[in-house]
Amino acid sequence: MNNNQHYVTQSFVKKRFGKNGFVWRYDLINKSWKPNASPQFIFSYDGYTQFLVVGEPLDDSLEIEFQKVEGKLDSIYPIWDKAAENEAMFVCNDTFKDHCFYCAFLWSLSPFAKAKAPANLVMEIDFFLTHGHLAYLKELNLSEQEIQWMQKLHSEGQKFILNGENYLQYVFRQQFIRHCKKTVAMFRYNTEWTVYNSPIELPISDIPIIDYSESRDVTAYVMPVSNNRVLVGRLHHTCPYLTYPILYGGTLPADIAQNVQDLICLSALKTIVCTHKIDVEQCRNRAKSQNVRFAKVADSSLATILNAGQIPFDRSKPFRFIPVTKEKYNDYIAQYVTA
Repeated sequence: MNNNQHYVTQSFVKKRFGKNGFVWRYDLINKSWKPNASPQFIFSYDGYTQFLVVGEPLDDSLEIEFQKVEGKLDSIYPIWDKAAENEAMFVCNDTFKDHCFYCAFLWSLSPFAKAKAPANLVMEIDFFLTHGHLAYLKELNLSEQEIQWMQKLHSEGQKFILNGENYLQYVFRQQFIRHCKKTVAMFRYNTEWTVYNSPIELPISDIPIIDYSESRDVTAYVMPVSNNRVLVGRLHHTCPYLTYPILYGGTLPADIAQNVQDLICLSALKTIVCTHKIDVEQCRNRAKSQNVRFAKVADSSLATILNAGQIPFDRSKPFRFIPVTKEKYNDYIAQYVTA
């Protein structure tokens, strides 16, 4: 219980920064650098993935599964390196699936995904009620009477939010179970992946994969995979399935590489890691001045998110959806995630 658990694997940090793994670590809260930081305690928190339920044994299954996924890195990294040197490269189906699974797992376990879980759930419920898709409401053990009551209030303009105690880790895990495999399929069949070489050093933040809307029809996923390489996935929302397992390669112009460095620095919650010190605050200010926009974890909820795995969930206490106005619904979402 309460072991040090990672949302970015130690192996990933070591492969990114060399065998000894020691790096420069920037603390955003104190705005200070620490040299020779160890990957053992970077991007981790006590009990981050564990699940505690009153009267039940510790559930550590997510940590166990993450360790299995981490073992795939030895086959994935050479493919990323090779792809960066080729305009386009076919990849065997199994390795490409491992690549998509690792990216999906890393994104789904991030502090941003945990923060977003309650907001995602209530937005899903709103969508299901709007379109009459009631199967998931039944999966949540809601009675027919409760579902009819929710439908009636929703038709009158009410929205629904969660009400209960210490439910963040429970909702996070339920959302992970429901969506991680869907994210793998989305990354496999609807996302075009490119490994870009960068002329400047790229750090990594505690949000290892950053997603943002590149256009109305494309969501970009940005993941720095080495000091001078970044993996970019472009999810095409309107395109047909991509049937071929292909990785593309290329080199970023200097100005675009600087934008990527700025984006990574702005995405961080607490920590930025790199081989050599960079001017983190300048990067963050530059990104803000260029109006870089993506959803982020609300500063006020950070401690709650990181500590969520240490707080037991009591199944015997009320946990339900309650009706609220649209304004209170938006406030509920904003307490976890901000634009």
